[in-house]
Amino acid sequence: MTTQRMEIDIQEVPESEGVVILHFSGDLTSECVRRINECFSAVGKKGKTYAIANMAEVTLISSAVLGEFMGCRKRLIEEHGDLVFCGLDLEMRTKLHLMGATKIFRIYTDIRTALNSYKWEIERQPEKFHVSFPPYLKIVPPLRQLVSRIARQKGYGNRDSFRIETIVDEICNNAVEHGRPKADDLIDLTVIIDPDKIEIDVRNMSDPDKVASLTAMLLPEKTDTDKPKPDVKRGRGLSLIKMLSDGMSVECTDRGTSVRVKKVREE
Repeated sequence: MTTQRMEIDIQEVPESEGVVILHFSGDLTSECVRRINECFSAVGKKGKTYAIANMAEVTLISSAVLGEFMGCRKRLIEEHGDLVFCGLDLEMRTKLHLMGATKIFRIYTDIRTALNSYKWEIERQPEKFHVSFPPYLKIVPPLRQLVSRIARQKGYGNRDSFRIETIVDEICNNAVEHGRPKADDLIDLTVIIDPDKIEIDVRNMSDPDKVASLTAMLLPEKTDTDKPKPDVKRGRGLSLIKMLSDGMSVECTDRGTSVRVKKVREE
């Protein structure tokens, strides 16, 4: 069997100074250990502490090379970095699993996923999700479930995810009920999430006939001797949002209504 020569291409990531992408190809045999060590030494001298090893074109990884990768990863971790893999096909991933490597290295589907993980966990950059939907109540349940799933996928616990789902449900229902009912008067839902908090912004076109009742709901709570506010049920919903969140602001005009909520991660 002909051995395919190992090649290493080093690619820097301008938007993330501490990251380097190493494109490996060919057979990674024991004869390649020295070159791999020299490659990581060069990476370290450039101040790169987080290495993404793209293995999409690798045809073989020997146990000796795997051991060298473990040593390289240890050095990067000591510098508060890491070494992760991406691009492995099913066969190569299975072999690494049998060798116990999947218990040591994090493996991602592709470079983009690995980079997003770095930006999320290390740089703690927020991610943004936006959707516009027509003012129909039947659309709200799948939307609130989607946002809740996103929160769980990003590591938020069950309690946080449930509270986020409740907040989205209440705000979106309120936007539908107090906005213009036409299908082309879309409601905008924007979610910005980072490892510490989630921010939810819902904007709708105000229905002129409902602006007065909505504005009344946003007034401070009345005492028992005062006249009750209209639409008490929805007013209680806004009180629930305030209780579950860590910040809420509402802007209501004749042109539109915007509700912004911030929920700090607890778990």
